[in-house]
Amino acid sequence: MVFTDCSSFTNRSSFNTLHSKKYEENKIKYGFHLYIKKRIGVVWNLLTYDKFSYKKILDSENLDDLSLTFDEFIKGFEKDYSKNKETIHPLFAFGILLNFQNILFTIHRIKNALKSINIENLDEKTLEFGDKLSKKEHHKLNAIFMLIEHYYSIITFHDKFDSLKSVQREIKEKRWIGLKVEKTVLKNQGVILDDLKFLRENEISINEILNINKLLIQEMKSYFEYDKLKKKRKMLNSEKK
Repeated sequence: MVFTDCSSFTNRSSFNTLHSKKYEENKIKYGFHLYIKKRIGVVWNLLTYDKFSYKKILDSENLDDLSLTFDEFIKGFEKDYSKNKETIHPLFAFGILLNFQNILFTIHRIKNALKSINIENLDEKTLEFGDKLSKKEHHKLNAIFMLIEHYYSIITFHDKFDSLKSVQREIKEKRWIGLKVEKTVLKNQGVILDDLKFLRENEISINEILNINKLLIQEMKSYFEYDKLKKKRKMLNSEKK
């Protein structure tokens, strides 16, 4: 009579079951991750990947045109504003004002994109997959949802800069569609310096606007593991060369 040791088969079967369960959990989590990314994809791209034209102050007569991501844009503005907010040079002041209005126009686009997101629906979807998500993932999502819920009201309350005259908002059919600048604007130094003074008088609002955006960028990058994605994309690009 031949005796067969069944323990190896049992162990193998248990391993396969666990492996299959883990595979299904990862598959569900990946699907949920894609669902979230699809829902907030436009905002994600605006905050992390899209490039914007930034006017870098070189000297009293020249501005350099840089192409920056939104977080780089904000950092550049904060640095230039801190350095030149008391300037009497019209070109320095104009560069600050143009960059700030560009920030606000981008924020306007983000705000509109966020309005189309149904937070309640996202919350329900999160609860549906709740047992498949870690506490860390729940925490990250809740941080994003909380910021989205408050984003619109914070921006609306603190955006007091529609009256700036040197860099104006172009409105068409009650919609903000871009920015406009008069050709003779640099000859009207008084208007430019008055606008810069208005920014100094409302620095609390500027900081609130910038901070909510920096927080949103930070939380979204954390949830979508931006650094890993960037590293992976860099590796793929290097392999193609």
